[in-house]
Amino acid sequence: MKGTDAEFTKRLLATFREEAREHLDVIVAILLELEKAPPVPESATVERIYRTTHSLKGAARAVGQKEIESVCQNLENIFSRMKKGTYVPDADDFDIFHQAARVVQGILDGAGQPVTPVTDIVSSLRSLTRKESSPGDTATQQKQELEKHPGGPPVRSTADMPGVNPSLPERDQGDIRKPPVLSTGASRPEGDGATVRIAAHKLDRLIAGSDDLLTTRLFITHRMRELEEWLARFTIWRWNQAAISTDIHRIRERSFGSGKADLPADLVLPLQRLVEFLDYDREFVTYLQHDLTEFIRATDRDRAALEASTLEISELIHDAVLLPVSSVLAPFHGLVREYSRTTGKQVELVIEGGEIEVDRRILDSLKDPLMHLIYNSIDHGIEYPDLRALHNKAIRGTVRIRVVLVSGGKVDIEVSDDGKGIDGSEIRKAAVRIGLISEQEEARLTNAEAVWLIFRSGFSTSPIITEVSGRGLGLAIVEDTITRLGGYVTIASEHGKGTTITLRIPVRLVTFRGVVVRSGSQVYVIPMQQVQQVLRIKPDTIFTRGRRQYIRVDEQDIGIVKLSDVLDVPVSRLPTGKDTPVSLIVIAYGAGQVACQVDEIMHVQEIVVRPLGSQLRRVRRIAGATILGDGTLALVLDPPELIQESLRISTRGAAPLQKGEPAPIVLVVEDSVTSRAFLQMLLERERYRVMTATDGMAAFAILKEHQVDIVVSDVDMPRMNGFVLTEKIRSDPKLQSLPVVLVTSLDSAEDQKHGIAVGADAYIVKSSFEKSALLAVVRNLIWTKRPQGRLGARR
Repeated sequence: MKGTDAEFTKRLLATFREEAREHLDVIVAILLELEKAPPVPESATVERIYRTTHSLKGAARAVGQKEIESVCQNLENIFSRMKKGTYVPDADDFDIFHQAARVVQGILDGAGQPVTPVTDIVSSLRSLTRKESSPGDTATQQKQELEKHPGGPPVRSTADMPGVNPSLPERDQGDIRKPPVLSTGASRPEGDGATVRIAAHKLDRLIAGSDDLLTTRLFITHRMRELEEWLARFTIWRWNQAAISTDIHRIRERSFGSGKADLPADLVLPLQRLVEFLDYDREFVTYLQHDLTEFIRATDRDRAALEASTLEISELIHDAVLLPVSSVLAPFHGLVREYSRTTGKQVELVIEGGEIEVDRRILDSLKDPLMHLIYNSIDHGIEYPDLRALHNKAIRGTVRIRVVLVSGGKVDIEVSDDGKGIDGSEIRKAAVRIGLISEQEEARLTNAEAVWLIFRSGFSTSPIITEVSGRGLGLAIVEDTITRLGGYVTIASEHGKGTTITLRIPVRLVTFRGVVVRSGSQVYVIPMQQVQQVLRIKPDTIFTRGRRQYIRVDEQDIGIVKLSDVLDVPVSRLPTGKDTPVSLIVIAYGAGQVACQVDEIMHVQEIVVRPLGSQLRRVRRIAGATILGDGTLALVLDPPELIQESLRISTRGAAPLQKGEPAPIVLVVEDSVTSRAFLQMLLERERYRVMTATDGMAAFAILKEHQVDIVVSDVDMPRMNGFVLTEKIRSDPKLQSLPVVLVTSLDSAEDQKHGIAVGADAYIVKSSFEKSALLAVVRNLIWTKRPQGRLGARR
């Protein structure tokens, strides 16, 4: 019984979290709407947020979520005062409201102790319930209300009416002239619009079941081909039988006609039996061929009917998991609000076409790409208010997300901004500076072509690396994800006017075509979308440059890498020789190309991709698995990661590390003993050599005496802080190219601007510190910013 109760409680909490997130999205959206509204907002808008908060509070109480209930109760009290007209929130008050929403979101996500303790936010909210509006504000409100209702004065709050207890909950003191309006979230449409809540994992099981049906359809199609092959064998038999018909006729004449007298007596009867059997065999095979032909026709009709039913069921099930794009976009309103404040910019997010529906699995994959695009628009597109005013632009910049259905079961998601646009010449210079292209390549690139460099991994024009910007990964992740979903990215930009990045993606994830190959004992599938060519070539057409093999295709040299090397699996033991053809699959992704050598190119097939499951989700270079028509389990390869790994292999082959070569040296500057020890341990675990200093002055003395590869420094330190240390490093001719990473608790936009001004390469805030992020920044800066002739020269 206890197990049953526990399971019930678990299901109840899961249902609550799903419902609570819906309510919270509505609350945040209305808060953003209220911020833009006049001082006295529409009463219907306040009513909606009041009732939604009340619904969330009631749901929290039902499942014993006391902290959420407490936050909602205090918000409800404040919204009740807004309904009465006795309180008008200002900008600082809205900050507290959004902070409260983030606290609730943190509790729902199970993220542990929120950044702002619940007791603190409840205390802040309670202080707002006691906050009084100034007399001038109240007079202004009354004037606006009179202008809104010229037919008569507004109805007074019940708090001002004699005989009404103002301490009663507001929901018991509603307008008695009309019934209360039910909240949108709690409404239950009738007829065809009726809905039912279903757990996401149950939908996933339905999708898996429909995918099984599609796989079964592929099995049956494969079996039909086998039957047709058997029928073809019968046809071949008939041809062979017809070829010896003359010989059979002669034997028949000899064994049954007058010629049998010339045969030995012991051969006459066997020959007669042979001729009779051949006649019977001919008729039997003819009937068998006829029956098999009819069986194939009937089976093909059944297959066609099953395929139609399967596709219909699959489409219905996949329709059930279509969700409006707005379900993913809604939280971005709050993200834009908070991030624009962090950067000191004024930005508004506008969403159009959010009602268009897309497969839930695709939407889940779109969250990170869309977030990166929004960050990119705010960081690199939208200008600061003073600069926008200088160019006669509206002070508040706009990031617009527009969703449009296009033909072929596709949808376009356009992310645009009205910022400064992309300067192609700046892109080219940055690409040369960080080593993505050579100066010769820069001279050949047009501005339009250079724009595409922003999607290359490692590219960034940001003057400093922060938690969300400057690592050169964001847009590479966008293109990578969209390509995996079977879509593509386009970009249009006008300098000074803005940029639009369009993601074209499928509405549904069902099947795709892939090239089936074999390497060693394992069968793999490579998605056709990334396959440029399939080649079988003579070994003497392969040439070597440095330590790498190449093949020339369409006037272009393409590097060759063995698939077994990329996947780190046992190599094939097939016999090879100078005349044995080599099988190559030329794969392209972005600007990268590689020719993968495999043992056998088998065929092209439509497949249903299955996820690897949570245990194998992080397996690199494998996107999923599928079952082929003959029942073989095949792994679906991830082309972008194949190309990245092949480039790493070629780099290692071209410039192997020398045995005993010293590790890079990191100078850690930190006055806190604990933080200094932590950073030293973290870096030494990654095999860096670490030197330490307790402040900027001690660090600069070390730099004068010793050669280091990067400085990781705190900012707030005695004697000389991190900003001053960075300035001194940049002003010293011998040290000015030395990478500097500032790791600090100072998180304001002004501090980050100061970090940029003094010349820091990266700015990491301790409150959102991640070990992997710091290590990635250190590794990237060491290998891309070190001067030639030092350890970094091996790159």
